[in-house]
Amino acid sequence: MKKRLPNFLIVGAAKSGTSSLHNYLNQHKDIFMPSYNNKGMKVKEPRFLIKDLVEHRLHNGIWSWEEYQSLFDSVKKEKAIGESTVLYLYYYEYAINNIKKLLGDDIKIIIMLRSPTDRAYSAFQHVSRGFKEQHSFEEALEIEEGRLDRNPELTPMVMYKEMGMYSKMVQAYKNAFENVHIILYEDFRDNTKEEIMKTFTFLELSKDENIDFITQHNVGGKRWKNNHIKYIFMNQNPIKSILKILIPNKIRASLRKKLVNISTNKVEEMNDQTREKLNSIFKEDVQKLSKIINRDVTHWTK
Repeated sequence: MKKRLPNFLIVGAAKSGTSSLHNYLNQHKDIFMPSYNNKGMKVKEPRFLIKDLVEHRLHNGIWSWEEYQSLFDSVKKEKAIGESTVLYLYYYEYAINNIKKLLGDDIKIIIMLRSPTDRAYSAFQHVSRGFKEQHSFEEALEIEEGRLDRNPELTPMVMYKEMGMYSKMVQAYKNAFENVHIILYEDFRDNTKEEIMKTFTFLELSKDENIDFITQHNVGGKRWKNNHIKYIFMNQNPIKSILKILIPNKIRASLRKKLVNISTNKVEEMNDQTREKLNSIFKEDVQKLSKIINRDVTHWTK
């Protein structure tokens, strides 16, 4: 029996609401999106179609064709089969080549786009929650060029400016595939249900589904109060090992959420001068993007 593989992909952009979109879509009875691999480990983003570019940089991912196929072993009668990997947008040339080769030309592509300035700052906050980012946002922007080449262990997410140059990425996907659906972050944020229903239509599915639009997913906006607390939460240590043995998963997750809330502060607003500088950097590309997607998004850089 021929294995069923993805007929749609959420390819990015990172920090633009893709986690929420994934979780909302996955509630539809005719959609299958993998949550766990065959070893029972949680799979958020397979990243398989760009594995040669990121395997050495990222700990989590699916790195073999056999394991990638196995993510979809549980597909039953679902009409739409998908997966979400936000770096497929950034590494668009490599990803498109593998998508065509392994999944075919008829696959449907979903792209979520956010103001590149806001996306950059959100990505910085995300990376700096761990230990991969030791610089301020302004310092990181200054040293971005060549940064991945200088440090083979860095996550591609540190390319805060480059990841926001959407026009070439979106144009490449639109050139390569007939079915490309664009969702703007602000539309998704302000009219979530309407945007999900449009996506169901794009996937040629029924719209009469009871979707939980209340629960938020992968919410950012928090920053650790100090590095000692961050170390306890982010690194393996004896305290965490003991708690894993003594406390059940559900209780531990609830406790962790409460402790994180106590141990973090709300993220500060971006510096006005930094915002102006980024808006200037992104302005021309945003104008190009507006023409490509036939939607005026030039307010992003005003």
